[in-house]
Amino acid sequence: MSVRWTRTARISRGKFMEAIAWAKEAGGYAEKKFGLPKVTVWLDAFGDINSIRWSVDYPDLAAIDKANAQMMTDADYWKLVERASKNELFIDGSIVDTVSRAI
Repeated sequence: MSVRWTRTARISRGKFMEAIAWAKEAGGYAEKKFGLPKVTVWLDAFGDINSIRWSVDYPDLAAIDKANAQMMTDADYWKLVERASKNELFIDGSIVDTVSRAI
């Protein structure tokens, strides 16, 4: 089985370039620190063009749980999150996680 985890967040007004840079940094950090599969960062080109997405393809749900547990206990990851929050890069309440299964 293959599953795709995706996090979507809406970029705050006036924070476009800063949010993109942070998104790439955070994805790269998670990939390197936790040995994740490739973290791909997406920017919507049509529709809600202020949405940024991170996606990771995992072999199964257990791999998502393992990665999530590692991130939740990593102080440096939380420093990255805190910086994004302090700089108001994303609209509060706009972050949505989804998990999709290949069929």
